[in-house]
Amino acid sequence: MRATVLFNRRLSPAYRHLGIAAAGFPPAFRAGEFLMVRPPWVGDPLLPRAYSIYRVSPAGPEGVSPPAQEPVIEILYKVVGKGTHTLSQMEPGKAVELLGPLGNGFSVPTRMTTAVLVAGGIGVPPIAALAAEIGGGRGAESREQGAESRGQRDGAAGESVGHHPPFPRLEVFLGGKTAEDILCAADFEAAGAILHVATEDGSLGTPGLVTDLLQPFLAGQGGRGTQVYACGPQGMLEAVGRLAEAMAIPCELSLEANMACGFGACMGCAVPVRGAGPRYKLCCMDGPVFKASEVVWG
Repeated sequence: MRATVLFNRRLSPAYRHLGIAAAGFPPAFRAGEFLMVRPPWVGDPLLPRAYSIYRVSPAGPEGVSPPAQEPVIEILYKVVGKGTHTLSQMEPGKAVELLGPLGNGFSVPTRMTTAVLVAGGIGVPPIAALAAEIGGGRGAESREQGAESRGQRDGAAGESVGHHPPFPRLEVFLGGKTAEDILCAADFEAAGAILHVATEDGSLGTPGLVTDLLQPFLAGQGGRGTQVYACGPQGMLEAVGRLAEAMAIPCELSLEANMACGFGACMGCAVPVRGAGPRYKLCCMDGPVFKASEVVWG
């Protein structure tokens, strides 16, 4: 579908926030779904790029008004190559071509008591969307409920006592090389999340890898009612998936792959999965969200 750039804001030297108005785009989406985006007049790069959906709203942010009846699709992206550099040059009013929403998003069990969300760098947007989906904007009140619920569980050696909280407790683990890679902290706060931050250079939060914080936290969960979700670099996803599997905690991962089409025609985003003999699934059609227990790591 043809759409129009509303804003293309610089968040930092590397990251940008893009808003697109698209008539006919569905206002509801599942966290983890994605878009294929391409400027219509560009011949190089020829192929579109896949971007996770960060947010869809009926109106733009303050100071930006979309055309009537056109929802605003928001994505966050990092300028790393020719495709994202081209996108970063697009000014308000320019046309883009969209295909989406595509793929399968995260699943949220009805009896989940603790959602552990893990993200690194540009893997943060779908995790922020998931936090909003789970938290429903509960804010400070839910943080108090989550703290109380955590205290009850800690006091009962991992056993949940009393009534179930109205929302799952949200524990968010964000990691990056530097403070610049820590995105959407305000979104997680609005969702009522407890935030844990690690940066490799120590410029924000705890020095080291995000999995250094995650491992002892998961070890104290006992697994009951807990679900792990993650998106980010492959090395981080593999480490998170292995941790969760070793502790028998259900885990879903949003994977990245080179996609040329987004709907299974090119067969270029095959993901090796477990089974008898060589088996593959397509990241665009079967994913991008997969159960950690089914992914084969190289």
